[in-house]
Order: sequence, then structure tokens, then C-alpha cells
Amino acid sequence: MLLICLRFSVLHAQNNQYDIFSYKAPHGFTQMGSNGYLHYEKRKGKNYCQLFIYPAVTGQSDIENNFSKNWDAFARNATQNVGDPETKELDSLNGWQIIMGAAIGAFNKQMFAVTLSTYTKGHISYYINSVFTDKKYIPVAQDFIASVVHDQSKFVQHVITTKPNEDTRSRSAAGSSSITKSTTKFDDGWVAHASAGYVILSKAGTEVRLHYIDKALDDAKPNTVEAPAYYWSKYVAPNYAVPAPEKRNRVQYPVIYHIQGNAVEKAAGKNCYAANKIVYAGGARPVIKITTNKSVYQQQFPHPNDTDPILNAKRFAITANDIMGTWKGGGGVEYYNAYSGTYSSTYRRGSLNNGGAQFGGQQPVQRENNNIQSPSHSS
Repeated sequence: MLLICLRFSVLHAQNNQYDIFSYKAPHGFTQMGSNGYLHYEKRKGKNYCQLFIYPAVTGQSDIENNFSKNWDAFARNATQNVGDPETKELDSLNGWQIIMGAAIGAFNKQMFAVTLSTYTKGHISYYINSVFTDKKYIPVAQDFIASVVHDQSKFVQHVITTKPNEDTRSRSAAGSSSITKSTTKFDDGWVAHASAGYVILSKAGTEVRLHYIDKALDDAKPNTVEAPAYYWSKYVAPNYAVPAPEKRNRVQYPVIYHIQGNAVEKAAGKNCYAANKIVYAGGARPVIKITTNKSVYQQQFPHPNDTDPILNAKRFAITANDIMGTWKGGGGVEYYNAYSGTYSSTYRRGSLNNGGAQFGGQQPVQRENNNIQSPSHSS
């Protein structure tokens, strides 16, 4: 009964919409706040059931790889005795590949089940999850997952491309950002500055570093090492001495990967307070927070998720100097890819004349600029 076996069966009355999906809301459940995914929850006493849909993304064609990354991001948690899936099943239908996995965990002597279903077709991938403490929720989770119907026509592809044999991370790390306006001042007091390895935010003595995804570092993480400890050793430990780091240990899904503690900055010998939260979105995005002391930290970030609003501070203006090149067409949509330094221009027109419609346009035109070096946070 542990593994929920989804066979793309479809329920009726799919009257709710999310991302590219229509679905039937579970009866008696409360829709929780949005945090980049859809989340329904029901609690009764100590028992609970949580249901999640994550948006469709541009994934790999390798279903095993997609499932593994999703499982690590959502389910794996050594402190709750959740390691590899205890049950795992591969299926396919209409060109879609599906892997369904499940495991049992425990927290404060209470057992719970976590299930994760990953779907992949070509470059599209998404996953649906459930977490529950009582087997009575199995049919509820089954019905919810079976009600989810995707509409591929609504999918907007987001692809990061590089030229052959070119590593974006190495190119960006060669120096600081070369965009014209690499600093943004926000109305809430935060100041963002783009550097080679991360976006640094500062406000009244507090510093937050929003690190870019490092795929090579992600791939090198051993399965035997938890994400918080791994990225702490890479991003915090080299610069700060933290005698007694505190890891967040409580049952919550999606798992909150977070460590904090009193610290000493090694270079300056200055006392401070350091914290690191790992946000998974296309890869691990470490968020390092440094404040003057624990009291200041708790005032600004009472809960680890209080960090999330400032994740949107990676915004910088693009000027004409940043998009030099040759353009063709006009009156259309023009797109600059800061990752690869290429441009795409698309032109479409439509007109009505005496009841008749005429349409025309120009195919996308690609242009390349080899003089621009932009950090991988730009978009």
C-alpha cells in the first residue's frame, strides 16, 4: 500500500488550474500559501496529509536523472530516516515516462509515508508528491494525483544554452559582472550587486549571498552526505568558523535544508551569525546569510522560509550597451539570452481589411555577441 500507482487515470470535474495542469481540489483540504508549487494540506490531531504539484520545467530526457534530482530535493532527509526510495516503479504511457517512488520516514516516533511521481516526455518534466501519516489518506492521494491532467500546449520552455565546449560557470567566474548596471537599489532598503559567483544583497549590516547554480558541484555531492552539510562545507566553512552549527530537524515537506550558528569570520576575526539555506530550483541555490549577531538574525529571519522573498532581488537593468549587435525585423519581440550572449528576434503582423485577415511575419533571427560576459543570474 506504500506505493501509489498512477496510471494516468483521469477523474471528472477538473475545475482548478495550476501551471500547465487542471486538477480536482481534494475535499476538506486547505490550499497553503504559494512558494513556487501547489500545496494542499489537511490535519486532524497528530495525523496529516500533504499533497503537492510542482510546475513543469525543462528537464533532461533521462527519467532516472530527473527522478533522482526530484527525490533528493523533496524527500531525502537523513534526520527523518528517509534515504533512497524503498519502492520504485517505472511506467510509460503515450510517450510519457513515469517513475513512482515511496519511502517510510519517522519524526518524534511518528511514522509517515512520502511518495514522489516524476513524469518526463522529451524536454518536459514535472513531479507530484504526497506525504501522509495514516493509510486512510492513500485513496485521497490516489484520487488527487489521478485528477491531474497536463496540457503540453501551455508549456513555455526555459533553456539555458552555451556554445560548444563553453562552460558558463567558468566564463562568469573569470571576473566580476560586465553588465553596465550591476547594482540595483530596492525600495525596501536592500541593495543588490552582481559579482562573479553570486548576487550579494546588503542592508543595515546584514549580508545575503544568492549563489548561482553550480552543476559540477551538485553532481559531485555523495548520496551519503546530506545537502545542508555538503553545501555548508563548500560555501560557509571555508570563510567562517562555526563551533556549534544548528541544523533544522523537524518534519516538513518540502524539506527545509537549513543550518545556522554563531560564527567568527576567519579573515577579519569578527564575531557574527551565519546561516545557509539550500533552495532547489533547477539545481541547488545556496543562500548565505550573515548578520552581526543571533538577535539581529532572528528579528530579520524568524523562520528559514522568511528568506524566500529576497530571492527575487536578482534583478538588474539591461542597457543598450549590453545588447550590442545586429538586429533584423521590427515591431516584434526581441529576446537577449545573458547566459549565451545570443539574441533572438521574432516579428509577426496581422491586419484586417474589409473583413479579410492577412497575416505575415519573419522567422526568428539569431545573433551572437562575443564581447558580453554576464553572470548566470541574468535573464
